[in-house]
Amino acid sequence: MKAGSTDAESEHVFSVKSIVAVERKTSICGWPTDAVFIDHCNAKNAEDDSALRQNSSLHDRAPRRDFCKPHTLLLFVPGNPGVVHWYTVFLTRVVERLGMGYAARGVSYAGHGVGEAVVGNADEHRRSDYSGSPKVEDRNRKLRNMKIPWTMDGQIQHKISWIDGLIDDWREQFSSNSKSNPSKDKPNLIFISHSIGAHFVQCLLLRRPDILAQTAHIIHLMPFFRFDPPPLKRFMLSRAASWYEFVIPMMTALVNAATNFPRRWVDFYLERYVGLNCPKGRKIALDIFLNPNMMRNHLVLGLQEIRELPEMPNDVALRLIGGMCSTSILFCGCPDQWAPLFHMEDLKRLQQNSKVPKSIKMLYIEELRHDFVVHPEMIEPVVGFCLNVIGGIGKDLNALESFRLPEIKSKL
Repeated sequence: MKAGSTDAESEHVFSVKSIVAVERKTSICGWPTDAVFIDHCNAKNAEDDSALRQNSSLHDRAPRRDFCKPHTLLLFVPGNPGVVHWYTVFLTRVVERLGMGYAARGVSYAGHGVGEAVVGNADEHRRSDYSGSPKVEDRNRKLRNMKIPWTMDGQIQHKISWIDGLIDDWREQFSSNSKSNPSKDKPNLIFISHSIGAHFVQCLLLRRPDILAQTAHIIHLMPFFRFDPPPLKRFMLSRAASWYEFVIPMMTALVNAATNFPRRWVDFYLERYVGLNCPKGRKIALDIFLNPNMMRNHLVLGLQEIRELPEMPNDVALRLIGGMCSTSILFCGCPDQWAPLFHMEDLKRLQQNSKVPKSIKMLYIEELRHDFVVHPEMIEPVVGFCLNVIGGIGKDLNALESFRLPEIKSKL
C-alpha cells in the first residue's frame, strides 16, 4: 500500500468460492496495523484453493487480471476494541453476495491488535503521558507518535491515511487513467462502521470533502457518536473516564495478573460468563486483552471517547454529510448502552423538525446485540441489512422501511 509496507509473514489468506480474503499488517502513520482485503477473483478454477492462495496478494504480487476490477470499495471501520479481524467473516459474506464489482477493505485502530510492533513496547508507553505527548525529559528522543493510537484525532488521521493509500492502490492496479489523469478514474466508496467507528467516519468525511464527494452511501451499525447512556451507566462510565489516571494503571495491573492464569481458564470464562460463543472471537479476545500494553491503548482511547463525545446528536455534521450522500443506521436491543433505542427516536424527532436530512434511514432490530460480530447467529441479519441498503442505492431508500428478516423483530 502507499500508506506503508506490508508484512508478508503475518499474512493470512481465506477463500470462499470466488472470494479471496487476506488479513495482513500494513504500516500506516508509522504504526503496523491489521488490515483486511476482500476481493472477487477471476481465477478459472475459483474453487481451487491453491490458485486462490497463489493469486491472493492484491497489492504486491497478483497480476491485474486475477482480480475483478471493483467499481465500489466498501470501507469498514470497526468499533472498540478496534480489531478488524473480528469482522472478516461478516465482510466476506457481504462481498460474496453483492457479486462482482464490489470489494471490501477494513482496518484496525492504530495500536490495537497483537504484537509489540502493533501495540507499542514498554519503553514507548512509559515515555509518553496519556495525551500521547513525550514526557519532558524524552522530547529529544526518537519515539513513535503515541497520539496516533491514544487519541481520537490520531485515529482519524490514521484512517484518512489508510483511505488515501487504498485509493492510490486502486488507481495503480485498475485505472487506465492513472498516469494521464489520475483524479478522473476513482472507485465509488461505501462506508460501513460499527459503534465508535461511526464517529471516526463522520469526522474524516467532514475533514476531507474530496472523500465525501466520492462516497455513495454510509452505513452505521449501532453508532456510538454521542455519549448519553441510561443514568446508572452514565454515572459509572463518566466516573471511570474522569478518574482515568487511576483506572488505567489499575486495569493494566489486573491484566498483568490475569496472564498468570492458564489460558484455557480465561477462555472458559469468556465463553460461559461473558457469552462469547465464537471460537475465533474468543481467540482474538485472549490475544489482545492478555497484553497490558494493548489494554492501556484501549483504555486511554476509550476513556477519552467517553469524555469528549457530545451528549446530543451532532445535527450540523449530519446535515453537512447528508447534503452529499445518504445514510442508513441500524440500532439494536438487549439493551444497548452505546447506541440505545432512544437515540434513534431523537433522530426521528430531529427529522420531523427538519434539522436532520430525510435521507437518513433507520432500523431497529430488537434481537441483535451491540457486539453482534462475536455471536455467529447474529451476523446474518446484519449482512442482510447491508445488502438491502446497498441494493437500494440510487433507488427509493424508503424501501428500507419495509425490510424484514425471518424471526427477527424490528421496529421502525
